[in-house]
Amino acid sequence: MEDGWEFSPAVPQSRRQGCSSLRVVTAEGAGAISYSLAIDQGTHASRAILFDERGQMVAEATEEIDLITSDGGIEQNPEQILASVKKVVGDVLAGLSAEVRGKVSCCGLACQRSTVVPWQSDGTALANALSWQDVRAADQVALLRSKEVDVRRISGLPLSPHYGASKLRWLLQNSAAVRGCTRERLRLSPLVSYLLFHLLEEKPYIVDDANAQRSQLFDVATRDWSEELTTAFEVPLSYLPRCVPVSATHGVLEGSHIPMTAVSGDQNAAFFGAGDMAPNTALVNIGSGAFILRPLEGRSASDKQLTGIAHSDGNATSYLREATVNGAGNALNWAQVEWDIPALFVQLPHWLDQIDDPPVFINSIGGLAAPWWREDVVSHFLDGGEKAKDADRVVAVVESIVFSIGANLELMQAELPLQQLRVSGGLSQLDGLCQKIADLGGLPVARSDASEATARGIAWLAAGRPRRWNQDTSAVDPFLPQPNPGLDKRFERFKMALEEIPEEKR
Repeated sequence: MEDGWEFSPAVPQSRRQGCSSLRVVTAEGAGAISYSLAIDQGTHASRAILFDERGQMVAEATEEIDLITSDGGIEQNPEQILASVKKVVGDVLAGLSAEVRGKVSCCGLACQRSTVVPWQSDGTALANALSWQDVRAADQVALLRSKEVDVRRISGLPLSPHYGASKLRWLLQNSAAVRGCTRERLRLSPLVSYLLFHLLEEKPYIVDDANAQRSQLFDVATRDWSEELTTAFEVPLSYLPRCVPVSATHGVLEGSHIPMTAVSGDQNAAFFGAGDMAPNTALVNIGSGAFILRPLEGRSASDKQLTGIAHSDGNATSYLREATVNGAGNALNWAQVEWDIPALFVQLPHWLDQIDDPPVFINSIGGLAAPWWREDVVSHFLDGGEKAKDADRVVAVVESIVFSIGANLELMQAELPLQQLRVSGGLSQLDGLCQKIADLGGLPVARSDASEATARGIAWLAAGRPRRWNQDTSAVDPFLPQPNPGLDKRFERFKMALEEIPEEKR
């Protein structure tokens, strides 16, 4: 999933086999008055986690899902995704006593962003979902470069084929099933809308503000679809769902009494994994990709980073500054397969302790995102680094992740000084990586002790943002910045190399 990378040997994405698990975390019903159910639908798995009123995990279930890769792009089966969500929800609820099940007072859904689905008004999927990682529509995006300033101003996002708009346009132009569907029955939407239709008794056709924005068809100022952007991308408004706030009563979970009271994107929810954050703190969530988020005091634009919606309800909207790094955990998975290093993840902590002068690796796995926004830079080593030993090359990949994070932190620092960083996600388990982030950024790095940041955040929002959850669960002893001139030198070389790539090769 976008924020939940785990230490495990890489498996070719088109050959992943689904598996599920149910785990009871704490003794249920220990004096709790109510419970909040979180549904976390991510790229590689769907999870359902039950939290008590203190924010403690009670039970969880996980079901893996497949990625379908080909020369044409990266897809997922929406029916498999839906089945996985229903299964984990059913498993968690079925594992509870009748007393506790009756005390589940709310649920929330966090979903992978920018993944889109073509479907019909009766709920039937017309084709596979196009993953947020899919960039098959890059050529169409290139044709809109003259509108780039307006796109960023309205949507808060730079032009990129990772977002939903170009994928929806591609489906309209290239999918026979979509072209053959009548206008009255056709629905083109973020994945979350398809899931909500099937999960809620009311069968709504809606999308929350956070997921809607990631389509690049959404106006962050009006919190609704932009006629200018839908016209530019040639996606008719009539096919799109109705936009709704993140926090609202969206419906009732089918077959239950449980209201759905919060819906958001996975990273937007992870931002609230430990409650509200101070303006001088940034969250670095490092999973398959990495995401750097900080709260904004008000909506403002950025030339190289994103303006996102942290939360919305019927009364107010809060915003965040966001930067994305496409190649994080998936870059290490790529290295494991590409260089045939079966024990990479077992050896990685030791390598990070031992290797202090690795080569410099230009990491464009998944495409270079913020702050460069380039799609055609090829991953490569500088100065013959490809001939280095496995350990040195792998540490170089880790440093490339740190460098991409560091470049974005420089921009955030210039906008408004930061005093501390909080890190979460699967890769944050690496002490060596956390220390390098602290050294490069010159900031203390607190690693969150709270697991499942996305699920915890959406459950907290669904429960009405209770104060008893609003506490910093980060590690007591942060990683303090230390002088690291070698790291600083490699960072400058990394940035310079990207600036030196000729325009015609971008």
